[in-house]
Amino acid sequence: MRPSILLTLGLSLSLVSACGGDAKKKPTTQQAKLVESPGPVEETPEPEVSGGAVEPTSPSAELTPTLYFGHDQSELDDEARATLQANAEWMKEDSDRVLTIEGHTDESGTTGYNLALGERRARVTKAYLTRLGVEESRVQIITYGEERPASSSDSDNRRSVFVGTTK
Repeated sequence: MRPSILLTLGLSLSLVSACGGDAKKKPTTQQAKLVESPGPVEETPEPEVSGGAVEPTSPSAELTPTLYFGHDQSELDDEARATLQANAEWMKEDSDRVLTIEGHTDESGTTGYNLALGERRARVTKAYLTRLGVEESRVQIITYGEERPASSSDSDNRRSVFVGTTK
């Protein structure tokens, strides 16, 4: 082949790869994805929120508001399980308490991937709470993906957040 053809081909390939841009595309407006449980779902009344999180009725158990995960992880470690044990005890103290678990991520994946990862984090957290005896109907999950960062630090954004309210 001629050198000019090779040069033209090389320049064309570099232009094509440069036009690929960032694989992550963000729409201008994004909404959180409320996650529905698979299969039959009992209707749960909307909780009444009066001024934010519910205070524990006794000092024996408190709601820990945040559970952190590793990069691209949704598995629970020993510290996470201990936190969930305390949160389950908090839920069991008052049968009127309901819990929303918010799944969050850092910005490292695409919007769709991050919504799915946030959902996995919230689902595994809910599943563990129900294994500890918290009624499934008292816990709902929602995923925000990367849309509600806690800080500019990625490790602070890889989390499940617990919002406790009453029925």
